[in-house]
Amino acid sequence: MKKLRGIIFDKDGTLIDYYSVWGPVFRHNITSVLQQLGRSGDAELEQEMLKLLGITDSGVYPKGLVFGANSSLMLIRMWIFARKWKLSFRNLLQAFRQAFYGSRDMLAQSLTQANSTGDLHRLFRELKERDYKIGLVTGDTAESTKLCLEQLGIIEYFDFISTHDDQFKNKPDPQTLLLFCRQFLINPREVAVVGDSAVDFLYAKKGMAGYSAAVLTGSNDVKKLSRMAKAVYPDLNGLFDDPVIFPKQQ
Repeated sequence: MKKLRGIIFDKDGTLIDYYSVWGPVFRHNITSVLQQLGRSGDAELEQEMLKLLGITDSGVYPKGLVFGANSSLMLIRMWIFARKWKLSFRNLLQAFRQAFYGSRDMLAQSLTQANSTGDLHRLFRELKERDYKIGLVTGDTAESTKLCLEQLGIIEYFDFISTHDDQFKNKPDPQTLLLFCRQFLINPREVAVVGDSAVDFLYAKKGMAGYSAAVLTGSNDVKKLSRMAKAVYPDLNGLFDDPVIFPKQQ
C-alpha cells in the first residue's frame, strides 16, 4: 500500500453525529410539511415519513433514504410510499427536500447541542502536522456546510470542499475524488476516504482510493460497513489508533 497523502471526509454522520443533528431538524420540518399537506396531527404518518428518511425514536434507521446510494431506487420507494399514504408524489418529494436541507436557524441550534464524534481539533491538527491534504465531500448545500464547519471551528483545516451546489456528480460517482487528486497531484491510491454509510465506500471503491475507514456515528450499519470499509470505528477518535492513517513515525 502506498503511503497516504490525502484524506477525504464525509460530513453528516462523520464529522457530526447524524441523529443528534438532523433528527430534530427532520422532525421540525416534517411537522410543518404535514400541516401543508393537510395531515397535521397524523402521528402514524409522521413516524413513517421519518423512518423512510432514516430517523426513528430510538436512533437512525440504516435503510433510510438519506443513507442510500441508488437515486432511482430512492425515487421508487418514495413513489410507493406516496401511493400507500394517498399523498401527491410531487408534494412528498418537495417535503423530503425541505426535511433534508432544513432551516439555517434550526440546524445551528442542533449543532450546538449535537453529540461529539471525536476530538476534531486534535485530529485535524495532527493530520496537518503529517502534511495530509484534507478534503470534504458532501451532498449538503454550501451554506449548510459552511455553517457546520464554522460551528465546529474546523473550516480552516480543509484544503478542498465540495458540496451539492458545485453541481459535480454525487457520490458514489468518484468525480470529486479524482478532482481532489488532480488538484493536489495525488494518486488515488494515496487517498483515504472516511465516512459513515455505504455510499461513501462505493465512492472509495469506484475512485480506487487506497484506504477507507468507517465510523458508526451515522448509519450505524455495522454489518454492511464491516464488509465495505477496511476499518470500522465507533467514532473519529478511532482514527488516532489507525496504523494506516497514523503510521508510527521513525
